[in-house]
Amino acid sequence: MGKGITAILGLAALLTGCERRAQYLRERDTADAQVVALCVRSEPPGATVRVGRLNRAWTTPCDIADYSIQRGKHEVYVSLEGYEPVSTRVSYDGHDPAWLQVKLVPKPRTPAWMAPAKPAPVVEAPAPVKPVAPAEPAPVVKPPPPVKVESLPGGLRLKVVNNAAKLRIQAKTVVTDPDKPGEYFLPDVPPEKVVVEFLDPKTDMVLQSVEIGHSGMAAPAVKPPNPPPPPPVKDPEPKDPVTAEGDRVGQVKLVSKMFGVFVKLEPGLSLQPGEEILIFRDGKEVARTKILKITKADDIYPDGAAQVQKESAIQKGDEVRRSK
Repeated sequence: MGKGITAILGLAALLTGCERRAQYLRERDTADAQVVALCVRSEPPGATVRVGRLNRAWTTPCDIADYSIQRGKHEVYVSLEGYEPVSTRVSYDGHDPAWLQVKLVPKPRTPAWMAPAKPAPVVEAPAPVKPVAPAEPAPVVKPPPPVKVESLPGGLRLKVVNNAAKLRIQAKTVVTDPDKPGEYFLPDVPPEKVVVEFLDPKTDMVLQSVEIGHSGMAAPAVKPPNPPPPPPVKDPEPKDPVTAEGDRVGQVKLVSKMFGVFVKLEPGLSLQPGEEILIFRDGKEVARTKILKITKADDIYPDGAAQVQKESAIQKGDEVRRSK
């Protein structure tokens, strides 16, 4: 009987101890979990809050309750992107929550000129250019001669190509024609030699010189034997005045400043260069001259022609007689 009572009392004591332990655990879980240790507010809100070395994080505004937060001082870190972070210490007495009000300061902006330069874009190297073959040099074009020379009966005809320069002709005789500027007749060339000089119009300095003679001629230098004079314009034969047939030599057929004066000879005459002749017009003597040369007969001059010294009074159609 006594043993039964003892067993009952022991069991009741054991049940009482278990009940007290369970009640303690329930009170700790319900009471301690609801204790707020820190209240954190920030301006602006939305900042991240960390306490000491806890792995948890909270976002403001927040009330922090954690079993690891005991009475004493704790490190609190508040950070928000674009603002300076805040680190401070707060004291918790174990009963009333500690309050922390933080005003965050924006970070200073970096001026544009201090911002790091953007890397330059990568530019691909251009494709190598194939070398171009050098162009063939243009052929050298020789300038045309400054003068042209043409062989004529009794001499040469000179045509000047370079009209920009001043001209000087060194010759024994130079015949010009006003109707043909730039053309000159040079009697007895060759064998006579002629030097044509081109001068600077302002300084008279010799720019170029061309020699015409036995060598270096711009045209053939061989004089044809007894060349006929240039063909004159055929005009109706004027009626000759009545003269002594024995004195008549012929009639003037060509009067040219370039080629000179030519007389159409009568048949059967024997004349010599240097012989003096008379020029008549309308039966009156108008001039005296001398024969320079005698040319052979051709189609225009059937009995030959005589070139005479030029006189200003001689005209085409004048009668020519021998001097008595």
